[in-house]
Amino acid sequence: MLAMDDRFNTPHTDMIQMEVLGHKLQLAQNPNSRHLGTTVWDASIVFVKFLEQNCKKGEFSSPKIRGKRVIELGSGCGLAGLGMALLGCHVVATDQIEVLPLLLRNVERNLRRAMHSPSEFPHIGPLGTIEVAELDWGNQQHIISVEPPFDYIVGTDIVST
Repeated sequence: MLAMDDRFNTPHTDMIQMEVLGHKLQLAQNPNSRHLGTTVWDASIVFVKFLEQNCKKGEFSSPKIRGKRVIELGSGCGLAGLGMALLGCHVVATDQIEVLPLLLRNVERNLRRAMHSPSEFPHIGPLGTIEVAELDWGNQQHIISVEPPFDYIVGTDIVST
């Protein structure tokens, strides 16, 4: 269920609400920013809905991915990483330095709320964690600081032309 008009990315939408894996998430965004990562993009919505549809069985079932290490590249507002954490993964959500304050605010707000509200998906199990980190692709120190390896690498709408 999405609480929105026809689009997320309008000059007037600074907060979106959506239900993911039985949790009501609130994601701040800034569609007027010059940084592309400050808007919730369609691919992250599709990804979390994919997780929701496949969390009971298959490769992305909660028992199979719980406790796995995940890095999300270009996390932006953090929706995809939040979806993985709701399934019990340990996520490192990364983006450029200019996007990190918004990402951190969204992660803190939504994980705190998820900890205090039971999911409608009882088979999922305990929440995972999210760490927010700067990652400028190609910067060797940034790569070392996120402590690879990872079980999964997630990227939604990270390429732009």
